Amino acid sequence: MPLKSTVFARWKWLTGAVAAMVALLAIAAGVSAAGVSGTKAVSRPPTAASGFDDRPRAEIAAEALLLEVEPVGDFGFVLYDSARDGYLLSHRSDAVHFSQSIAKLLIAVSALQAGMDSAAVTEMLSGSDDWIASELWEQLDGPAVVEDQVEAMGLEHTAPAEEWVRWGDTLTSASDVVRVYEHLLEELPERERAIVFAALEGMADVGADGFDQTFDIPGAAVGRPWAVKQGWGCCKPDRFLVSTGTVGPDHRYIVAIFGAWDERQVDEAQAAAEMTALAEAVVGFIPGSV
Repeated sequence: MPLKSTVFARWKWLTGAVAAMVALLAIAAGVSAAGVSGTKAVSRPPTAASGFDDRPRAEIAAEALLLEVEPVGDFGFVLYDSARDGYLLSHRSDAVHFSQSIAKLLIAVSALQAGMDSAAVTEMLSGSDDWIASELWEQLDGPAVVEDQVEAMGLEHTAPAEEWVRWGDTLTSASDVVRVYEHLLEELPERERAIVFAALEGMADVGADGFDQTFDIPGAAVGRPWAVKQGWGCCKPDRFLVSTGTVGPDHRYIVAIFGAWDERQVDEAQAAAEMTALAEAVVGFIPGSV
């Protein structure tokens, strides 16, 4: 059976089972159950019928997907439909991770708002250039970048690193990445939005440090419009890969995937392959995917 069909079948069965159990518990105890990442702005239709943005349902679907992919790494990921304002997949969406180069999105917004060189911002984003990021970070008073954008974007799990210079150790979550992209699409002035998304759509295959950036979303969304910011790191002691961005016309679907592995057991190529396999399953979950 194709992966998507299997995931939907298991998701449907699990959703029905959870609903039945909740109903029985409510009858027996009289209680209710609750659940415990050209560039124009997105124009949203009214929010879908009640239940679409049911995070527990998205979590059940994500668990079924993971059973199919069986990854070795430790993941947090989301698939978010910005047009209908709801999560389709959600796994550890509020878990906190090192942002790696995803912090460059915050640096880019602050730099553009401060009137800094847009060409430098473009190069920093498309090639994930650390030297430019560090220079802009210093000029923008470092952690103030994160603090200002947390307030402006309404981020809930994002915070600066303890060490002033380590912008890559900024903490964030997959759900906060969704808020970042929503802000980029809906709140940035048209000029700034166009600069950011031109850079993300024109991502270089190889980053400024020689790292292959084509893992995950770019490898999974072949033939679809995408705009992506990637991240990578190691030696904390784990190996980290991050892939975030939008997929589909008008940047409709927002994807954020954080992965971590024991670097003593998994090399860069294996980690990238596993990220791409998971991204293929995530992108394949988009309604209408073949």
